[in-house]
Amino acid sequence: MKVGFFLNQLDSTDCRGILQGNPGIGGSEYEILLVSYLLEQRSNEIDVNLLLKVPMKVPHKKTSIVGDIEGLCNYCTKEKIHVLIINQSQYNFRTKKYFDVCANDVSLILWDHNGMHRDKLDDIYNITQVKRIVCCGREMLDLYRDHIATLKSTYVYNIFPFHSKQWYKDRMDEADNHNVVYMGVLNPIKGFHVLAKSWKRVLDKVPDAQLYVIGSGKLYDKNVKLGKYGLASEDYEQLIMPYLEDSNGQLLPSVHFMGLMGTEKFDVMGKCKVGVPNPTGISETFCICGIEMQLMGCNITTIRHPAYLDTVFNHKYLYKHCSCLADYIIDRLLSPRDNYDDIYNFVNTKFGVESSILRWEKIIQTIDEPWPIERMSEYPYQLKSLKNTLLHLKMKISILNRLPLIRKFYDFYKYNISKSNQW
Repeated sequence: MKVGFFLNQLDSTDCRGILQGNPGIGGSEYEILLVSYLLEQRSNEIDVNLLLKVPMKVPHKKTSIVGDIEGLCNYCTKEKIHVLIINQSQYNFRTKKYFDVCANDVSLILWDHNGMHRDKLDDIYNITQVKRIVCCGREMLDLYRDHIATLKSTYVYNIFPFHSKQWYKDRMDEADNHNVVYMGVLNPIKGFHVLAKSWKRVLDKVPDAQLYVIGSGKLYDKNVKLGKYGLASEDYEQLIMPYLEDSNGQLLPSVHFMGLMGTEKFDVMGKCKVGVPNPTGISETFCICGIEMQLMGCNITTIRHPAYLDTVFNHKYLYKHCSCLADYIIDRLLSPRDNYDDIYNFVNTKFGVESSILRWEKIIQTIDEPWPIERMSEYPYQLKSLKNTLLHLKMKISILNRLPLIRKFYDFYKYNISKSNQW
């Protein structure tokens, strides 16, 4: 079976060492490279073809430059690609006409790294070319369990090719330090401004605390114009820097901007006791950086969100409101560390390469067969049981599919009433 993975990556980052960790590209792009490469290495009757927008340095055996979406669809038809796997964001009202051209020949798997709105779920459920929606976690899938598109949906946890326990322990400082690390793109979506605004409150209680910031405004687009500090866009720098400067306008000595980093980021995370992945949760579906932080011994605190319910070992430090972040960081810094053996076993058991790759193989090899409805996860989040009841009613009474999703009411409350992800 010929299977294509499409990568819409625009920069020239050297990605030949992807088994050693993310080389400094977006998490979605990294997973597309990693899963396609791992599938290529196995004896599974899957003929993997990595389809690129522009030339890149990758370890794959079969790569082709297809350019834009129109070129991608023409290539798939010509080369008889049976299954095409793309980020769901690349299937939209502008590109649908190109996919329609190859609808009789190519089955689509939409990999949902970003979350989808109700209207798109409605459309996709009725498009026969789209055979599967693959979410990055069970909690992400359960967010729209009351939508009929659940019948086409499944999940595969993002893969992280981690090392032995000793490899990480050799690189971490297990002393009781007061170091905090953030990793991600510096823009409003990834929420660094919430941490920046909280930092002086942390210093009030823990004067020797240090903040290490891994990332830049250029993580996803190397052509972004940065502000005068060279950290993020000018507007975003104007938002975050007043929180991180002293009365003389100088950067606080406790704040360290590390820029974009490859595998050397592990050395930075290894000397930090607390990790803060995206503190708003906006746009998160899995959060690989949270996994990396935990493997390097960091204890996580961030918002209570589906991506973190799946990936964070200790849920006690997942807050409901962003205004709580400083207090949670302080508590984490002044409390004993979580047991590292327990953390490593949690990650190793739940996110091991083998289990996720086996799920991918099954999804691809059974592309033309019905897929069973996935079981709900064990965490009580956003009325899952009611969602499940509604799903089964909608399967029998089609007019009920006009009902709004339960998630809509939660989002309205979160963004307009409690504003729990803002501060």
